[in-house]
Amino acid sequence: MSRLLDLRLRWHVFRCRRQSDTSSRFLLQLARWVASTPRAPDAPPLLEIGTRSGGSALLMLRVLEMMYRGEGRPPTVLTVDPYGARPIEGASFVYDERFYRAMKRNLAGFANHVHYMMDSELFLRELDNLYVWGDGAKRPLNRFTLVYLDGSHDPEIVWFEIERLLPRVIPGGFLIVDDTDWFGGETRRRLEAAAPQFDVQVSHHGKQTLVEV
Repeated sequence: MSRLLDLRLRWHVFRCRRQSDTSSRFLLQLARWVASTPRAPDAPPLLEIGTRSGGSALLMLRVLEMMYRGEGRPPTVLTVDPYGARPIEGASFVYDERFYRAMKRNLAGFANHVHYMMDSELFLRELDNLYVWGDGAKRPLNRFTLVYLDGSHDPEIVWFEIERLLPRVIPGGFLIVDDTDWFGGETRRRLEAAAPQFDVQVSHHGKQTLVEV
């Protein structure tokens, strides 16, 4: 990655960091991974589960807009979050309507953003029935360029998401799992053990785990 590109990514992180509870260090890692995904005129969408105020999705959208400038329309970014007043596994706070309002405000300017207001269990159950329109045709959601998991951190729920989404990530794409140090690092250990089965490379970057397909 060139120094100029990295400086541009840092600028986008600076613009987005106030909309996210993730530190600038980890947002920069996310920006670099998004910038490294395979680019193509019909690239599959990027998916984020767990949107909160939309800070990380905003970063992904801005980085894609930069990377595809002069090359055509950037891929769609899908976000999944049920919102509502609900507890967060492993944390002491409860969601409320402020996060939903902030997400809509932050992401409203991007025509290549689609939000599904549901939890990951429902989204994954309905995934084979979902599609987006592009160039006058229905496009099933059977492939993803990048998947970012930052919803529930309960190890069983996260593993359910990984098992169903990792096979849909395209070669050269990434699956990123946030906060894999929670719950004693159980998700981290399961990913390490399953890496040969999935034929992927697994690496840890602070609280985040990167799966390279």
